[in-house]
Amino acid sequence: MLSILDGKYGHWHSVKTRESIGIDGEPTPWYTYPAIEYLDQLDFTEKTVFEWGAGNSSRYWARSAKSVVSVEDDPIWYRKIQQYRSDNLDIHLIQDKQRYIDAIRQNDQKYDVIIVDGSYRHQCALIAPLFLREGGVIVLDNSDWYPDSAKFLRDAGLLQVDFSGFVPVALLTSTTSLFFRRDFSVSSKSNQQPRPSLGSVPAPQNIS
Repeated sequence: MLSILDGKYGHWHSVKTRESIGIDGEPTPWYTYPAIEYLDQLDFTEKTVFEWGAGNSSRYWARSAKSVVSVEDDPIWYRKIQQYRSDNLDIHLIQDKQRYIDAIRQNDQKYDVIIVDGSYRHQCALIAPLFLREGGVIVLDNSDWYPDSAKFLRDAGLLQVDFSGFVPVALLTSTTSLFFRRDFSVSSKSNQQPRPSLGSVPAPQNIS
């Protein structure tokens, strides 16, 4: 198991550097590895993203999506990530609690992907469905810490899928949950889904 975590996912390197990165050194979200592998299969190139809580996930989504709006209330994290600002990555430092929560309201638009991470997650989760576009998905990280938030999103009619497992940087497991609209419509990058996991063995040739 350790050889897979280190050799395939680059877990130990992320622990040593305290950076959420993959085996190739590229930024990766601080989600569970199963959640990252699932998201990696999907084509977000024409999708818009709103994110509460900036980090290497902001850089990951900027590589994957059409546009990303990220808000952060920690000046250290903001300075760390804003150097990677790009044409499709817009990062805002908002330290006032209510303005941080309400930042998603500012552009009067809906998003294909909404990430509930960072501060005040329960309060952010309570308004996230209002701004989710048809066919979209909400990502709630560390959802095992926020069961009331998960219940609210389920009760809002979203379909919850939990991805539990190890995470970059930390020597522990966690849960990242995705909450899908019932008309979820993000296509796969390839004809094969699921892709074989990084640590999986090839399928037997005589399988049917």
